[in-house]
Amino acid sequence: MKTRRRDFWQSVVDIDAPAYVPTSCAAASAVKSKIKRGVSLYSYQEEYYTHAMTTEDCIADVAAMGAVGIEIIAEEMVPNYPTPPESWVKHWFRLMKKYHTQPTCLDTMVDVNCGGHRKMSLKESVDTLVAQLKLAKKLGFKAVRPTTGPVEDSAPEMVERAIPYAEKYDVKIAPEIHAPIPLKGKYIDSYLELIAKTGTRHVGFTLDMGVFCKRLPRVMLDMFRRRGAQDAIVRYMDAAFQKGVSAEERIAETMRMGGNETDRLFSFFAWGYGPLENSPKDLLRIMPYIYNIHGKFYEMTEDYCEYSIPYDEIIPVLIEGGYDGFIDSEYEGQRHTQDVIETDSSEQIRRHQVMLRRLLGEI
Repeated sequence: MKTRRRDFWQSVVDIDAPAYVPTSCAAASAVKSKIKRGVSLYSYQEEYYTHAMTTEDCIADVAAMGAVGIEIIAEEMVPNYPTPPESWVKHWFRLMKKYHTQPTCLDTMVDVNCGGHRKMSLKESVDTLVAQLKLAKKLGFKAVRPTTGPVEDSAPEMVERAIPYAEKYDVKIAPEIHAPIPLKGKYIDSYLELIAKTGTRHVGFTLDMGVFCKRLPRVMLDMFRRRGAQDAIVRYMDAAFQKGVSAEERIAETMRMGGNETDRLFSFFAWGYGPLENSPKDLLRIMPYIYNIHGKFYEMTEDYCEYSIPYDEIIPVLIEGGYDGFIDSEYEGQRHTQDVIETDSSEQIRRHQVMLRRLLGEI
């Protein structure tokens, strides 16, 4: 199965791309970009969980697509995290050399709630982040993306205390700008203020493309229909999101429409996309501080378009702003389809990579 995918990929890269990527959703860049392509191995979450693919299988698949960057979830893939045995560290670098790939960003969790039992002290959270920075240095990663609790909550005090270690190990701390964080607001401003106060060059952001969702993922809508959400409410939520109706208003209207338990769950779940008011142009003020990009996608269609996220509007702004780091494909649609179809993460990632190549002016 993997061999057939790789053979097909090679046939795609050898053929004129417009035959595969309609200009309506993936117009080529006027100039070749300096942006590099990678893949977060989180994209293979189902295959990895079911042991259908090993870490090496994932890396080999990425390399077969012509991507270079490798992003991993530390707690998931690093044995004896955060202090892997030296034999595994050597194995990791052998894999990088074998497949001509390189580490991009180490995704980590600062479990501020200690698994739900209690809240970490500030010292504990700083110690955790420092251990992750040390691990990133050991494995050759240039940035760490820590999570610090609810996605919309920043943690500047924790990050500030870890700056000396980030500078010591020369690893950037890059909290994630993840949906539903607005690109203008206290989350981003809190880190910009920290950067200005300390003068550090080792704090910035990981941008997640999910903040630019213009419509709710179709695979998510269909999943909730299968679970019992009422079609009228699903259609309302989809239309209201596209009109920019606030999450609070959408949830309230779901209740007024007589939403059942699944409808209520759906209305809260739909909060985690966008928000619609985010504009790609908003990135220009923070472009110097974007150290990694999660190329989030939920559904790549057969004509090589992402159903919910307008990549053709975002990539030109990244090029305009001079971004020259990695965009790491991050597939999350499998969690919405695994109950009805066999997951083929590789095919979805491949389509995303074809789209990126076209938009970045590589083909």
